[in-house]
Amino acid sequence: MQTRKMRSQTPTEIWGLADPEHQKKARQDAIDDGDLIEITRMGRDMGIIYPLAVSARAAQSMVPFTNIPQETVTENLWDTLHAFRDKALTTTEEEFEFQVSLYQNGLVPTLTFKAAVSPGDDGEPVITIMLPDEDWETIGCGHRHSTGDAMLTVEDVASTLNFTPGRIREFIREERIPAVKCGGSWRIKRSELNRIMNEGF
Repeated sequence: MQTRKMRSQTPTEIWGLADPEHQKKARQDAIDDGDLIEITRMGRDMGIIYPLAVSARAAQSMVPFTNIPQETVTENLWDTLHAFRDKALTTTEEEFEFQVSLYQNGLVPTLTFKAAVSPGDDGEPVITIMLPDEDWETIGCGHRHSTGDAMLTVEDVASTLNFTPGRIREFIREERIPAVKCGGSWRIKRSELNRIMNEGF
């Protein structure tokens, strides 16, 4: 009679359990949760062929004030992509920092961002633009910042406020909800949603 040795397993191994705070978050989950903002379409217009996203924290540093006109938001994003592309053309590194001067309510500070090309959810190359202290592997995992001011989609806000997405877009056009357009879709700061829920429109 042959005895089979069974490897001792922990309950977490047997049941496939993981601590959600330490589990790697899929890139699509980070996009769905508003921790990453997909701007692939804008990137393709500039000749960047890989899927492209900017972290919510980086987007907030590009647009720190709610009263910045949409044209300036779009220009700041284009300027950031141009600075990224210019630097990317000069390096073979998979991660680098670059600087860009952006208009912000009469001031033109020079901001530093970090870009990384890394494997996406299916192993395909993807690009992430983020702040220098962020890591593409942990964006949205709660390791580096709270999600208190994550950038939410129109659908997220509509669901929370019990409105249709179309009505939320009307509120944005009427400037009742401050929002920015990134990569063709509107994004609303979580803090704005909280303010609306507490104070109303």
